Amino acid sequence: MAERLRFSQSPDGQNARTKLFGLGSAGCNMIEPATYPKVAVSTSSADLDRSGAERRILLGQDRLVGAYHTDRSVLKQMPSIVGHEVMDLFNNTDLAFLMCGLGGISGSLGTKVFSTLAQSKGTLEIVLAATPFSAESTRRREFAKRILGELLETSAVCVEFGNDQLSTLAPNVPLSKAFSLMNSIMLRPVMELCATASKLDIGPLGRVIGDSSYGRFGLGMARGDERVERVVDEALSSPWFDYDLAETDAGIVIYSSSDPWDKEMESILGSLDSHLPRCRMICGSYADPALGDRIRLSLILCRTL
Repeated sequence: MAERLRFSQSPDGQNARTKLFGLGSAGCNMIEPATYPKVAVSTSSADLDRSGAERRILLGQDRLVGAYHTDRSVLKQMPSIVGHEVMDLFNNTDLAFLMCGLGGISGSLGTKVFSTLAQSKGTLEIVLAATPFSAESTRRREFAKRILGELLETSAVCVEFGNDQLSTLAPNVPLSKAFSLMNSIMLRPVMELCATASKLDIGPLGRVIGDSSYGRFGLGMARGDERVERVVDEALSSPWFDYDLAETDAGIVIYSSSDPWDKEMESILGSLDSHLPRCRMICGSYADPALGDRIRLSLILCRTL
């Protein structure tokens, strides 16, 4: 059996200090409903004017492009390039979520730069990135693909949410509502990790992920008889799991119910083992009274490319 760790979830453990970054226009929209400490970053003042984030950072495009093209090892030593105000955003932060839509300047280059800055400050960063529809311009799709490749090489983990899969999730929903649905799905990993991870878990979380930086997300909900089997099947049926799951190297597994119990968690993990034979896992659970008689399973599955 591959390595399996549990989030500490000690009553005496301090919650991980988390911060949510929205980068570019799409990223600023994604973080808007969140109740966690959040920072909106854009090259457009209009994006920031409509943001309710506690911190709003306007970056000049030339400054952002210059920071992006600066060698990573130099950038870590040169706060003058990005400014002390930007560098200090990662102070007292154990876990940073960088949310963006790839394809534009602010979201793409901003996420790459902020990923590097997070690492330079010793902060574990998780990138949650939406990628363009196949119907969008070739230039935008190729730019997004290039930046995604760079993020997979340098970030701790980058979870890709392809926009094309929106048609699977919401085939008859207007596009504006589909984007709202996508934003809520992309916030789910943030909510799950904020509910389960303590400061003590940051090191083990990073070790489980290791070099497996390419992440995808799946979500399942079920009730009634055989709900364990059905919640696992639904989570693994995510449209973003469009690869051979046996190739999964690492996974973050979070189970929630109104009254979670260890036996049900073990049953879920046993079922996952048969689908993910070589997957290192870190897992946790938490109580969510709003679920009633349902259970929920969130999976971030990662591969090494």
